[in-house]
Amino acid sequence: MTASAMVDRIHLGDHVCWAHDDEAEALDAVGRFIATGLRLGHKVIFSADAASPRAARAHLEAAGVPTEAAVASGQLRIQPAAESYLAAGRLAPQAMLDSLAEKIVGARREGYPGLRLAGEMGWVSRSDTTIDDLRWYEAQTTRLFLDGRVAGMCLYDRRDFPAEQLRAVAAAHPATAGPQAGEAWTPLLRAFRTTDPPGLRLVGQVDQSNREAFTAVLADVTGRAPTDRPAVLDVSELSFADVRAACALVRAERSARVRLVGCRPALSRLLDLLGESDPVELPA
Repeated sequence: MTASAMVDRIHLGDHVCWAHDDEAEALDAVGRFIATGLRLGHKVIFSADAASPRAARAHLEAAGVPTEAAVASGQLRIQPAAESYLAAGRLAPQAMLDSLAEKIVGARREGYPGLRLAGEMGWVSRSDTTIDDLRWYEAQTTRLFLDGRVAGMCLYDRRDFPAEQLRAVAAAHPATAGPQAGEAWTPLLRAFRTTDPPGLRLVGQVDQSNREAFTAVLADVTGRAPTDRPAVLDVSELSFADVRAACALVRAERSARVRLVGCRPALSRLLDLLGESDPVELPA
């Protein structure tokens, strides 16, 4: 599948780890992401790292992305990634989450139907940011996508991150994409906050490749559950959950903070089997 086809499948609500090993191809993918956002009337912020904002903008212009009017109107902002993510030389996760939440609210207040964020993450290797801080930040960021007002591409160059670190960071995203993705690629997991009833709707699959993101959104729904009744977790479109994810669902339901609805037969059998176990025996 071409990068353009994959980018077109990233919608508001999606938080994607884009793993690559070619800067020009990655910038082309960002260009498609930006161009689509501008066409849809979204506000777009690109935090560039592999090239300066001026060089990145020139590349986008050469690829046919209409940046001039968008930058002039404020619809598009291209800025240095280090300026976006770092405070005093390292990532300040909670401050960044607060800033992102403000950007989402601000875009809506300005009348935009959505916000698109693309960020190159090469700055991590040149800063004091720890992988644990980065994983936590990425996972918690996913909680801000649940209302379907923001789409995000986090661009990780495989040459900047050891494979083990990249796998860990990728698992903090609901979905991972890149040149090796197959023809059928779509975001592996999507999660949507519901208001009537209050809760969450899960679509797709949960496995070790996105488990930290899943854990974060599950914590979000349990933390927001009304005090007088459990939140409703709609899993009717969850086509697969591995054992660890299923254990997390069992624990959430046992806590009386969540009520599962729409279990498919295979998931229902797995949950019943795990439900017969002692809570301390369930793998974390």
